[in-house]
Amino acid sequence: MPVLARGNLEVALMPEAGGCIARFAAAHDGGVQQMLRPLPAGIAAPGPLDMACYPLVPFSGRITNGRFAFAGRTVQLPPDDICPPHAIHGRGWQSSWEVIDADSGAARLRYRHDGGDRRWTWPWSFDAEQHFALDEAGLTVTMRLTNCATEAMPGGLGLHPFFEGRATARLKAHLPRVWESGPDEIPTGIAATPEKWRFDEPRAMRDVEVDHCFSGSDGNFRIDWEDRPFALRIEAAGAPHAIVFAPPGEDFFCAEPVSHAPDAVNRPEPESVTGLVALAPGETMQLTCRFAVEPR
Repeated sequence: MPVLARGNLEVALMPEAGGCIARFAAAHDGGVQQMLRPLPAGIAAPGPLDMACYPLVPFSGRITNGRFAFAGRTVQLPPDDICPPHAIHGRGWQSSWEVIDADSGAARLRYRHDGGDRRWTWPWSFDAEQHFALDEAGLTVTMRLTNCATEAMPGGLGLHPFFEGRATARLKAHLPRVWESGPDEIPTGIAATPEKWRFDEPRAMRDVEVDHCFSGSDGNFRIDWEDRPFALRIEAAGAPHAIVFAPPGEDFFCAEPVSHAPDAVNRPEPESVTGLVALAPGETMQLTCRFAVEPR
């Protein structure tokens, strides 16, 4: 487990369990504040859903029935356990990542997919990388996805951080449009965001229940806790969409910067609306997310 440390900040990574962040913490005079929900102690075989943050690659969100057509090719992906019969969040979060290099302030992880792999039937080969850089003011995560196939492929990137302390947390974000969806969370269309899901002014998360993708994000989020000394300012580039997940009865929530809407490969809207990207052979797309720790 690579551990990065700078000043009062510490980040622990778990490359072997989905290329995840297991812990991101900030020490202060009164103790330690977890900036992301940490991996609980005592789990013998932790998975990505136990982690502080996991990567979304080569797509984010659900694909209806795991099936889509792209550039004359029909693709059938296996269903994921958390949302059958649909596929969700690509493959990086369920795979082991290779540590390319690591020291006390930075680490670089890589995941390679072979388009001929029958275990996960994404027919295009690709390389994915995550670069983690920690300084005394925060953590920067840079994700890259490169198409290694001989034909174009759809591509997408995102991060899925979990934040604890929902009972005292407030979220500020500009999310002007929302993808409406049915009970299976598959988008049915896009509309102006209703007041109950607007975060232009800091909003108490204890009063919010939501599991939707939003469009028109400027990539800027701020989370602060009424009872904690540090706030978290998030700046994401390459992520004009965001998923906000605050399930009933839980003390965590998620605010996820992503490059495209769920099921973008099946939506009738233009790519300028869905965020769908067609990566040419050898082409690379990138998402950068800065998690800045600031005194309240």
